Amino acid sequence: MNLCIFHFSQYYFEDRFDLVRFVKLVAAEGLFFFLRIGPYACAEWNFGGFPVWLRDIPGIEFRTDNEPYKAEMETFVTKIVDMMKAEKLYSWQGGPIILQQIENEYGNIQSKYGQAGKRYMQWAAQMALGLDTGIPWVMCRQTDAPEQILDTCNAFYCDGFEPNSYNKPKIWTEDWDGWYV
Repeated sequence: MNLCIFHFSQYYFEDRFDLVRFVKLVAAEGLFFFLRIGPYACAEWNFGGFPVWLRDIPGIEFRTDNEPYKAEMETFVTKIVDMMKAEKLYSWQGGPIILQQIENEYGNIQSKYGQAGKRYMQWAAQMALGLDTGIPWVMCRQTDAPEQILDTCNAFYCDGFEPNSYNKPKIWTEDWDGWYV
């Protein structure tokens, strides 16, 4: 994957990295799509799913109220959203995308960052909402997700999960049935 930094970011979405083609294949099969943008993927991916070159940006600190990181994150998330809109892949455009996610399991580590973590989470939510995608945004395992963002469960045991507002549905985003051997 060829990704570059700063204002001249280049992204590679060809061959097996063709996200638009994948979403269109899902639509062709009559399925719905939950677009989990991240950009953090999970601990099971190398470097959390981030491109390694991010660590070389001067002053960057991941997943906190850090301007270099937030600039890269916003560029990436906006790029994905713009691609989906341009190809009319959101449900209101006739496409299969009915939900989308910003961040992933941030509530698990937010307290490590103190107030900077809370500011970052709120920034990420507002940045996502500002992209005007016309469908709900999700923050998985984020018990303090803002009212406009759905908080969801992602674990082995979600039967007792309650969203942080009565106005939100109960959603289980990952149904774990085991672990890697």
